[in-house]
Amino acid sequence: MKRKVRRIDEIVTRFATLGMLSALGFVLMAFAKFPYPFAPWLEIELSEIVTIIAYALYGLPGGIIVAVLKTVLKLLAVGTSSNYLGEVTALLASLMFIIGLAVTSHLKLFKKGLGHRIISYSAIAVFVAVMMTLLNAIVITPSYLTIFANPPHLSTCFDKDVLMKVYNKLMGANSTVNDPWLYIGAVSIIYLPFNLMKAVACFLLYEILFNRLIFVFMRRSTFFKKYFVGDIFTKKEEEENPDVVVKEEPQK
Repeated sequence: MKRKVRRIDEIVTRFATLGMLSALGFVLMAFAKFPYPFAPWLEIELSEIVTIIAYALYGLPGGIIVAVLKTVLKLLAVGTSSNYLGEVTALLASLMFIIGLAVTSHLKLFKKGLGHRIISYSAIAVFVAVMMTLLNAIVITPSYLTIFANPPHLSTCFDKDVLMKVYNKLMGANSTVNDPWLYIGAVSIIYLPFNLMKAVACFLLYEILFNRLIFVFMRRSTFFKKYFVGDIFTKKEEEENPDVVVKEEPQK
């Protein structure tokens, strides 16, 4: 059984790194965004890059902490224009990324070369896009009709007349046909490519800027090998002896 005793400086470095990543995620989430050309009310923002980096450095806990903190920082610094629905949606998207990363990491696909990484990125992108499209269809998009009501409340696609109202809102139409297939088609046409584009952009930037450049430097650095404990920084002796008990001497 592997056990590792953390030193104070390692703990401080971990918290500082997660704090910086969360701050960067907040900046990207709040300010580095642009409208989706086919649906201008949707905005593409690339803060999921820092969620991916946090997962690469510190695994599941690191990814979740950064996903939550960047959302909280955005709310504290900028506030909400959607009665928190937009921020909850962004947090759910981050969690979908983390779930996908956890599954593919468990299968060790990221350690098998660029080809397997591309397969992993593609699978996660499709998973995120499908899940977020389903969530938008079932509750998120219908709730935008009632989240500003008095009192504000959530709606679902199962509420009366919601399908027709959402379809008309999304398509700019004036239909009186309450057809679920029209509704599913409209939601899929808008949200599926939007979420795919966002996920692909995040993974592309992560692979080029971080995995191919910054992380290469970090793997060669004694400092980073000492303080970062994600899978990409696993020490060679631990890989060769997975059952070894690793201890660190306390500071003198």
